[in-house]
Amino acid sequence: MIRLPPLDKATIVRVTREGGLAYMPGLSQPRSFQLGDCTAELRQQIGDALQSAVPHAGQAGATLSSSDQRYYRVEVLVESAGEDQKISVSFEVPEAEAPEALVHLWKDAGKR
Repeated sequence: MIRLPPLDKATIVRVTREGGLAYMPGLSQPRSFQLGDCTAELRQQIGDALQSAVPHAGQAGATLSSSDQRYYRVEVLVESAGEDQKISVSFEVPEAEAPEALVHLWKDAGKR
């Protein structure tokens, strides 16, 4: 099971759509969210999307074996200012199993 860091400690959340047979740069464009610059509403959206997308015990990587399948890669970065440490938590979600909140987060960020 993946344990996400609290969003109040995270600095960046990055969502990327990858995979599939055809490479389309516009579809794989990473969406990055600088959490310090986000509104409270957007932070709540991000939190909801992450909580619904994080794989639970026995679920992680179960269906990422197909080469023609797209998936979302989610990365949460925590930078500890006092110790100059960067902690990164990442996981993948198959596009077919992606929760609606994660899909909307990725699509809406591409419109900005």
